[in-house]
Amino acid sequence: MRDYRNVWTLILAVTLLQVAGGLLGVITPLGLESLGVSPFLIGAIAAVYAAGFMAGAWSEPRALALFGNIRVFSIGAALTAAAALIMEIYPAAMVWTLCRLAQGAGFAWMLASAESWISSTVTREHRGGVTAVYQLLAKAALMAGPFLAAGTSALSPRAYLWCGVFLALSLIPVCLTRRGQPPRPKAMPLPFTRLFAVAPSAVIGAFFAGLITTGTLALLPIFAQYMPLLQPGTSTTALAATAMAAASFGGLVGQWPIGRLSDMIDRRLMIVAVAMLSAVSAGLLGIRFDDLPGVWSLILLSVWGTGGFAIYSVSLAHGIDRAGTEDLARMMSGLMFLWGAGSVLGPPVSGAAMRAGAGPGGLFLSSAVLSVLLAVTILARLRVRPAPGRPESAEKWKIAQPPSVSGGGLDARREDAPAGE
Repeated sequence: MRDYRNVWTLILAVTLLQVAGGLLGVITPLGLESLGVSPFLIGAIAAVYAAGFMAGAWSEPRALALFGNIRVFSIGAALTAAAALIMEIYPAAMVWTLCRLAQGAGFAWMLASAESWISSTVTREHRGGVTAVYQLLAKAALMAGPFLAAGTSALSPRAYLWCGVFLALSLIPVCLTRRGQPPRPKAMPLPFTRLFAVAPSAVIGAFFAGLITTGTLALLPIFAQYMPLLQPGTSTTALAATAMAAASFGGLVGQWPIGRLSDMIDRRLMIVAVAMLSAVSAGLLGIRFDDLPGVWSLILLSVWGTGGFAIYSVSLAHGIDRAGTEDLARMMSGLMFLWGAGSVLGPPVSGAAMRAGAGPGGLFLSSAVLSVLLAVTILARLRVRPAPGRPESAEKWKIAQPPSVSGGGLDARREDAPAGE
């Protein structure tokens, strides 16, 4: 793997930026709550971030063609770091809304730049192993980032300065790499009517994955304050970091066993199974959030993460099974866009649920309801289109995550490597 020295520097860069992303994901909702912003508006601001990410992903091919990968990554890092520092200088909801919009676009540009570069460099022979390392380090960074703010208030300058530090550090390995920059990707998403005709369950699953997981994670730091975690007197930032780490840990450890099991059965049944796993754990958290023992709260959060994070990856695998070779990259791109659309709607829905009569528990009660709705919808699809049997050409499971700062989007099945590899 000596020829992949530059790949490892790019993975290091993404790991550093994910530390900042994980930290921002916790201090932003907590900071907004400290400013007196309602849960519904906090969810709406999270939706603005998702909209910025979608805009960045949509504009990324044009940006790469105009400026090249190094400059696109640098622009994204500078924009995101500047927005984080402005959030500390001007703690106001309107200013933070604009900053989160810019950060969504900036993270999309950084991730797209690094991931297209890695995919164009690594051969198919090594892509699975590189992807596994990439996802592992990205998840570890996301879990570690929030703990940089543990013990401080959500509006403490220290957290925002740490974001700027790690985003600046991520520029170093990118600027030092000597690998030639990849060509602009040419694949365009399939029309949504074609996507639904080919793999309706994948379309439904990808949309609900964004709706459920992004909406819940956006407000999880606020929900964590009402859970009897750890010991009395624990700071809100430490509670939020612990809750986010528990959910991310469940998503990380559940990927391989769920994926391997989905290789053996109809993947639509696996979507139903992980949705119900998410629904049961979310229901318990929503009903008993204020009197569960701390350890059980963390266990349920991990179980929810195991089911919730797997919805997208199993849906993507199902879509790839149904797509022809010529439509593979376009299927992936279309499902990622649908995931982003769900991510825009999810946070306001979750915020509205927390304002309802159920109080903080409404966050996970809404997650449970949406998960059950997903499971019922996929079961209905099974009645319309029974399992035809797994195609001989269907690939075995490989790790895949949505293309966001909550996990990165590099996928070992991508087809944008140079010809001849």
